[in-house]
Amino acid sequence: MSDELRICVIGAGRIGLPISVSLAVKGIKVVSLELDSSKCEEINNSDAPFFEEGMDKALFEAVNNGMLVATDDYSIIADCNVIISAIGTEISEDGEPDVSSVDPMVAAISPYLKSGDLFLLKTTLPIGSTLQIGNKLSEASNLALDEELFVAFSPERIVEGRAMEELRSLPKIVGGVGPKSSIRACQIMKIFGGRVIEVSDSSTAELCKLIDNSYRMTRFGFSADVAAVSWRNGINAYEAINAANQDYPRNDVPLPSIGVSGYCLTKDPYYLSAASPEVWSSRGFESTWIAARKAGDWQVQEAKARILDFFENDPKGKKAIIAGATYKEEVDDIRMSHGIELARMLGDRGMEVEFWDPIVSGTEIGGIAVHCDSGCIRGADIVIFTVPHSEFIKWASKPHGLELMNRQVIFDGWGIIGDDFPETCKVMGTGKP
Repeated sequence: MSDELRICVIGAGRIGLPISVSLAVKGIKVVSLELDSSKCEEINNSDAPFFEEGMDKALFEAVNNGMLVATDDYSIIADCNVIISAIGTEISEDGEPDVSSVDPMVAAISPYLKSGDLFLLKTTLPIGSTLQIGNKLSEASNLALDEELFVAFSPERIVEGRAMEELRSLPKIVGGVGPKSSIRACQIMKIFGGRVIEVSDSSTAELCKLIDNSYRMTRFGFSADVAAVSWRNGINAYEAINAANQDYPRNDVPLPSIGVSGYCLTKDPYYLSAASPEVWSSRGFESTWIAARKAGDWQVQEAKARILDFFENDPKGKKAIIAGATYKEEVDDIRMSHGIELARMLGDRGMEVEFWDPIVSGTEIGGIAVHCDSGCIRGADIVIFTVPHSEFIKWASKPHGLELMNRQVIFDGWGIIGDDFPETCKVMGTGKP
């Protein structure tokens, strides 16, 4: 089958590029269609524009073997028979789905579609969108939907940092706008590896995507509120949750944190709630996953309030080191970072803020320096852990440099500070009294 395939992946971001590379290393010719010409140049020079475990070597081989090329020219679609969309969608400030990136893409690819083409969407979409897009493409190209033009949705379920491995191993859900579209899309998704699960239609597949992250967020939001209750009652939430989970098959409660985010985990709960707003309006309260998303986000506000309270609401001139500028551990993505959000909040109150982050060190973020190691805690009044990078966990087990701090204060946003931490240091944090 690979001899017949010519695949175009639209978008060379943190989903699209791993997809392109994964297909290329399996011997399939892939075009990465990316409107950022500088990113195209990087890819064509075998340079990954971001870090993903296991991708650098695979990208180098794919480009140098002629199996992967990047371009910003939509006309390349005329030479392809499978088009995969991995472009991003957003949420508006009021929490509504923002799919304004989709219509320009549909208009751009329509002139180049041919009979037999498959258009496979992996972009997060409101329920029912794939069928609407399929109808637009069919009308614009004059190709009969599910007869000449095949359109399907297959939710992307990978997480940053494990994309290459998870593309091979995770189950792939597929739903087409019709039975022939489903069959064709299943054939393509089998190439990656892992089980392929065919569902009834594209709307069901879209719902599966929104379930994944909304369910995760619901669990995290539960833990966030347990943390809020715990510290107010002088209880260590980590001890309580670990004890509640231990050898008890009906519990699998996540440990709390200062906040969880990410491109999809943040927006997908809002996309799911937008599918039936009349439900929440008629009953008078919001969905569980939106409440959970807000509870998770509120932990940053909790952290700010506790830090300011510790400094008796007079933090001006105090030096804070925020350990973690990325949004999660071991990735170089700073979008939706709780550390950056907290830095802004504390900076607005007059604190001197700097970052300690080995993953994105040597840069500035919003004019704030990012340091590579713990030497930056010299003269600090507080160190605030906002992501559990492995280097931070290692430091927490054998802390050094505490004596160089102006005040030995730690805010532990991820539960990485153990009970054996030096008693000379004041430790507080999310879910900790």
